[in-house]
Amino acid sequence: MGLPRWNFSDNTERKIRIVTLTIVMVILVYEKFYGVSTTQYPAMYLCVFSLIATFMTNAVQRRYFTYVMEYAQVFRIVAILMTVAFFAIWLLANYERFA
Repeated sequence: MGLPRWNFSDNTERKIRIVTLTIVMVILVYEKFYGVSTTQYPAMYLCVFSLIATFMTNAVQRRYFTYVMEYAQVFRIVAILMTVAFFAIWLLANYERFA
């Protein structure tokens, strides 16, 4: 049966990767100058999981994970969910900090 594939074009995946990594870069620069430890930890984990989520593209999965593409897809989905979760935690921590 298998998992549904996200058949984005290479151009679309590149745009998603650029936007995601730019947002993460802005968050990390902000945390470097204005962050405290309660907001730096979610930002750090956000960075780690966003790298995994953005670089596990379909091309990478086809090239390096040919026989286990379903597992690589699950790994990417979990990384995306963790990225979203840590972004929400980072937003909540900043809201609590400034409120």
